[in-house]
This record gives sequence, C-alpha cells and structure tokens, in this order.
Amino acid sequence: MKLKMWGCALLLSSVSIAAHANDFSLGLNDNVISTDLIFDLNKHSNASVGYIYSNDGGHLTSGAMHIEHDAGIHHFEIGAKFSYVWAKHSANGSVVGIGGRYAMDLGSNLSFHASGYYAPTVLSFGSVDGQYELDSKVQFKLNPNLALFAGYRNIRFQYDNASNSTFDSGFYIGGQVKF
Repeated sequence: MKLKMWGCALLLSSVSIAAHANDFSLGLNDNVISTDLIFDLNKHSNASVGYIYSNDGGHLTSGAMHIEHDAGIHHFEIGAKFSYVWAKHSANGSVVGIGGRYAMDLGSNLSFHASGYYAPTVLSFGSVDGQYELDSKVQFKLNPNLALFAGYRNIRFQYDNASNSTFDSGFYIGGQVKF
C-alpha cells in the first residue's frame, strides 16, 4: 500500500517539466476534503491531478487531460479522467471516465461551473464495474488570482459482486488560487 502511494506521488509530481501550475483549488465539507491542480499544456489543452479524502468513502486520486474551447461567455473542456479509489467499505479499483467540464461567465465576477464523467464497464478495472461523477458550483472571483466557491458533488461507484457505493454526495465550499 505504501509503495503504491509513493509511486502515485512520484508519477503525479513528474507530469511535465515544461508545464506549470495555473490553478489550485481546495474544497471541503464536514466529511470530505478535495484538491485539484490544473496545468495549461498549451492554448487549447490542459491536464489536471486531483485528490479527494472522504471519511465515509476513502481515498480517490485522479488525473485528467482535456481539449478546451471558448465561445464567448462559455468555456468547454472535453477529455478523459483516470481515477483510482481506495475505498473504506468496498473493493479498490480504477476507472477511465469520459466527460468534461463547462463554465459560464455570469458577469460581475460570478461564474457557474459544472463537470461530469462516466466510466462504463469496459473502462473499469479491478472490482469496479462502472462510475459516474457529477459536480456543479457557483464561483465568485475576489480578484484575478483568488476566487471562492460553493457547490454540490456526487461520485458513485458500481461493483461487480458487491452493492454500489456512493463515495461522496453533498455540498462543499472552497477556494481557488491562480499562479
């Protein structure tokens, strides 16, 4: 277990020497803490790494790559997200979810953000038989480098020979820093 954690940390820290971190976000509620680090690879693509700890669900690490498109006040990202779960009450496993993120500028430093990923059985490994993840939030930009947000997230795993498990489902608050 410790070797897997060190291997994951080494892999995440060596994503790319040329890329630099643009956004770091931290979200939390009573039972969950989540982090996300987004790297701009070029003008039209990005990569992200994330970690979620849930008192009820366990640990979840993820890495994603997206193609971006801006259309006025709308921002679209489509791509794949690899996630590995160390579940507390279910079997461990990994999935490759297909989906993306959406953001809409509402004016006055306010924006709406949503994301969704779906991993069918064919893209699920270990004892995991599928997964879906939905997230939405409203964000207020305090200045160009700092924002606060409130949102709702639902992450659910399906298992081969066990009952399905909700990893996280609930409201959260947090902040985002650009550097």
